[in-house]
Amino acid sequence: MVKFKVELSTISPYTYKRPLCSVDSNGEIQITNKGNEKGTVIKKVTLLNLVGYDNKGELISIEPLGCVNKFLLSHHLDNFKLESGQLSRALGHYFTFIIAHQEAWDDEYDEDTFNELYDEPRPQWNSFPKRKIDKLTYQYRESLKDLVLNQEDESDRMARSTAKAYMSGVVNFYKFHLRQGFQFNNPPFEHEVVTLHFKAGGANMNAYMRKDIHTTDLRLNFSKSSRNEGIALNCYRRDLKPFLDQEWLLVQNILTKTKRVIRNVHSEMKMQSIANEYCLGFMICRYTGMRREEMASLHLDQIVKPQSVIRDGKEQFVKPVLRIGIGGQYGSLTKTKGVGNKSRQTVIPSVLMNQLYEYTQSERYKKRLAKFKAYCAKQIELGNEAVFEGDDAINPDKKYLFISLNGVPLMSRPSDFTGRWVEVRNTVNKSGKLTHNMVGSIHNLRSTFAVNMFRILLQKMSCDEALSIVSSLLGHENYKTTLEYLKIAEDVPNADEIYEDALDYLGVFDDIKNIVQTLAEEL
Repeated sequence: MVKFKVELSTISPYTYKRPLCSVDSNGEIQITNKGNEKGTVIKKVTLLNLVGYDNKGELISIEPLGCVNKFLLSHHLDNFKLESGQLSRALGHYFTFIIAHQEAWDDEYDEDTFNELYDEPRPQWNSFPKRKIDKLTYQYRESLKDLVLNQEDESDRMARSTAKAYMSGVVNFYKFHLRQGFQFNNPPFEHEVVTLHFKAGGANMNAYMRKDIHTTDLRLNFSKSSRNEGIALNCYRRDLKPFLDQEWLLVQNILTKTKRVIRNVHSEMKMQSIANEYCLGFMICRYTGMRREEMASLHLDQIVKPQSVIRDGKEQFVKPVLRIGIGGQYGSLTKTKGVGNKSRQTVIPSVLMNQLYEYTQSERYKKRLAKFKAYCAKQIELGNEAVFEGDDAINPDKKYLFISLNGVPLMSRPSDFTGRWVEVRNTVNKSGKLTHNMVGSIHNLRSTFAVNMFRILLQKMSCDEALSIVSSLLGHENYKTTLEYLKIAEDVPNADEIYEDALDYLGVFDDIKNIVQTLAEEL
């Protein structure tokens, strides 16, 4: 008996060079590459393999899933995507589902009674029955619904967003093969190509343009939640939900005072220290509205010592808030469609900027910076040039703010921040100081910044003016998402004013009029 599993293998970073095929004098096919071709840099490519184990759990076979890997490479090369982790996990989950159906079919198969004319053949990714209900694609959709809606144990439930992403990944996988002209015995789902004709923009020479829209009936829809901790929000989306007053104060206490979290150590939950780099990173996301990747790519040239004066025997900063630029113009990363790093400026409290400056002067940071230089030298020595290629690649000449103990810039390991955030969130939930479980990812720190910035600005200016400022701080290309934050800021009761307590720690907005005026003038 052979037990098959779908396993992922990751290459990071990876440089794809287009192969050149030729036939030598012996009639054999030879594959080479152009010697002068730089190739296409992929930050991380995650491929799928079909791995076989025997009854003792010993590895006996490994076979790449070529049909999937071809699609994943197209995802990178044709769509200019730097990562494919979630897409790979989606297809890994789907093919695991197929293997389970194949095993069930094998258990029931009887060579003497099997009739090819009446009995369904062994399930395959590229072979489908005529009836919709019998097709693996539709059965997989029902399985995802069950994982989301019908699991008694909360730990077994799949998030709705994850289920939708997995279903979308499977649909796109089959769309890719349909576009490539792959002939299925029966279609995997009802598929139609609708051509839209629309008026071109002013930058296009053609008066009209066309776009082919591939539509299917294989959709995964769930009813939208309309409640947010007992508060009705018409525009509520989990990824846009700001943290509540009480939630953030507990998080802030961990990041600035105790700096200890509950961590799983050898299957035992223990209280351990959380590195200062992660504490500072989360504070940056909260008080600047930066995304995780933007925060992780900050470097020394973006950090300054705020000007201060002595008043009444105490040091006070000349400006309570400073401007900080991110993106290509400033040598860091921002989220941009396609390739490139669009630049923008946001705000940062002077107290937080001063903390970052003091950290850069510490021996801890200097040791990590020296290890980073050694790491870069080692990569050059090993010939890993792809590490330094691409829009979001490591630059050996930069002095990154957040570096691991081994000298690796945390911008290349953003999942480390996610892991530490989960520990912070779990520590808050296990503290017993909340009547509910705090939910939300690092991205919800950005939401908290946006919503509460609206609350401050709306006290002194119109909605349109506030919308323009917050949209600029967040780097939104249009106002659609920014409007969602505005609706939340207007809908949530004023009793939940996070800035009133949370910013006391930073002493930033003691004078609302001055900060609003400063923002308005600088923007």
